[in-house]
Amino acid sequence: GKQTNLDRFIELIKKEPNMRPDFACQEFIHFLKKHIEWFSTLKPELIREIIKRCKFLKIAPETVFIKQGDTGDSMYAILRGTVGVHVIFETENERECLLRVEAALEKKKFNKNDFGNEVAQKVEGSCIGEVALVNDNCMRTASCIATSACDCLVIDRALYSVSVKEFIEKEFQDKTLFVERNPLFKSWTQRQKNQLIISMRKSRVGFGEKLARQGQEVDAVHFVYKGDVEIHLDAKQYQKQFPQIYSELKTLLPELVKVNPQDTRPPHIIRKERMSRRASLSVCILGANETIGSLEVILNLDSFIETAVSHGECELMSLKRSQFEKTFKKRFAATTLDMLKESLANKLCLYMYQCDPADVAFLKFLNMKLMDGHVLQEVRKSKYGKSKGSHFGAEKATNKSVEQEEVLRVLKKLHMGSENARDLPLEDKSEIALAKMDRRLRIWSETTNLNGSKLARLQSATISLDSNKDIA
Repeated sequence: GKQTNLDRFIELIKKEPNMRPDFACQEFIHFLKKHIEWFSTLKPELIREIIKRCKFLKIAPETVFIKQGDTGDSMYAILRGTVGVHVIFETENERECLLRVEAALEKKKFNKNDFGNEVAQKVEGSCIGEVALVNDNCMRTASCIATSACDCLVIDRALYSVSVKEFIEKEFQDKTLFVERNPLFKSWTQRQKNQLIISMRKSRVGFGEKLARQGQEVDAVHFVYKGDVEIHLDAKQYQKQFPQIYSELKTLLPELVKVNPQDTRPPHIIRKERMSRRASLSVCILGANETIGSLEVILNLDSFIETAVSHGECELMSLKRSQFEKTFKKRFAATTLDMLKESLANKLCLYMYQCDPADVAFLKFLNMKLMDGHVLQEVRKSKYGKSKGSHFGAEKATNKSVEQEEVLRVLKKLHMGSENARDLPLEDKSEIALAKMDRRLRIWSETTNLNGSKLARLQSATISLDSNKDIA
């Protein structure tokens, strides 16, 4: 068949460096810029130097070509194929890790699970193995296993020093700084932080560029490293954008989508507000450490609920969706996930506050799914006699006792005896969910000192929970 650019490029780098003419190297600069993720920002002369001096390596499937705990003096750019990245987390001792890897290689039957947890899948266009070149101790922090036949471009230490060193070390430094300073990752061990640093990609967006568009598929979670991002949303689109969730909302909590209480403001004020309201509303500006896409991934939404526009030159740290799911489902990330949910719940309160009260039902429901999954499960059980697990694992059984306390607290407010707790009517279980949502809004409003009169128009419940109680 016809040779592709990749085939022709591989043919060139299979030759000895002195057999690669300058004009042939020049020809593939643009191709490599597009094909290898990290090369896109490199100067053409550096890419030409890499093409001239790199080595080629073909790797058979199930070959361990990087061993955790070993010393390394090369990095690899994957031209074709897929590589699994595995990490042994049980020990921080690199020597022990290497012994375990060597022992796994001695076994007659190959089992990739012997090399630790798979923390990432690296595909065509990715680079791996750079950490050993960045770190002073040259230590490999993970094992890399070819999951299919792979063609790799190899950059040794000497070539690294005169080509990508400056770019890679600056990116690695920035990613390390971001992870070390971000309160979300404070409780993580050094190895856990290192894996996050390796998995993240740093990128830069210019003024007015869109990082995310409402309705666009969520393929990554972005953390703001430097700069500001303006958030726009059109709450009227949610019913069309998320028909299944909207249908669930209408079934479980029809109260949320009932016609809002009569707006008591003068008609000319209401008319003026409606006329000035654009379809897409600018709701806030997000700064350093804020995330775009994390809410959607945690709640298993396919597309973005908002549009994010760079407010100036902006630097981002991004994790692929699959990587975010894999990392944040782990036990060690439970506290981080709770902190993130708390922050996202507050952000949703701000979005609600900025929207017309008639359009906030969906945002409220997302807030409940985020913070009160166990309450919604109770409502669901009452309606269907069963409950579904959430994307990030079903709520734990411990929530039941918390839920019972909440029910008893509401019963007191409804002047019902505790002996009637089991027979609490469905609408009152719905009321618990709505009251908890209202309480969160109220606490958020008190904390941020924002307008109480609009807050009253955002409330849905007919009962009230004390705002000085901890939110269960």
